[in-house]
Amino acid sequence: MVLRSGRYGAFYACVKYPTCKFTKQKVKELGVNCPQCGSPLVTKYGKNRTVFYSCSKYPDCNFSSWDLPTAEKCPDCGEMLYRKKGKNMLICKKDGCGYKRDLPAEEEKA
Repeated sequence: MVLRSGRYGAFYACVKYPTCKFTKQKVKELGVNCPQCGSPLVTKYGKNRTVFYSCSKYPDCNFSSWDLPTAEKCPDCGEMLYRKKGKNMLICKKDGCGYKRDLPAEEEKA
């Protein structure tokens, strides 16, 4: 296996690529565990270079999110909080909860 670069970012491929078709996308771990199975969550890139977050055990676990998962828990229901994409706020995605909180100024740049 060698690390190569393509239009969708870095990926691992066979030494004889493209004759050998096996490839695997290079991913970055978030340091947060999946709320469904407990495996690490990773950053992945879609076809339009969009960033999304997924469970490292895909396809066994189908968790994915457009919003950045955080290790922080919701004070109302205890579920995982997410940093809303394009906004400086934390939200809870559990049905019926609706918890939202703006991030302090020092966390916005992180």
